[in-house]
Amino acid sequence: MEKEIVVDEKYQTTKLFDMMKVGIIYKVPFEESRHNGIKSEAVRRNREARLVNKLKANIDLMFRVSKTAYPGYTSIIRLK
Repeated sequence: MEKEIVVDEKYQTTKLFDMMKVGIIYKVPFEESRHNGIKSEAVRRNREARLVNKLKANIDLMFRVSKTAYPGYTSIIRLK
């Protein structure tokens, strides 16, 4: 399921990741600095998941971020 996120004064990247469920794709309007922040948060969440053994290997991912899947949007998908 795809969900388009509206960026307003309530938008926070960390809350966005907290409310994600497995298999949902969030589309956030693309802006370079916002994209970099989302990528950094995904890396943090994946690293934390490895530390608490939710992910087994280094190539295992919980969150994936892409700017090419949907042109004009940064897409975030939760895999596990």
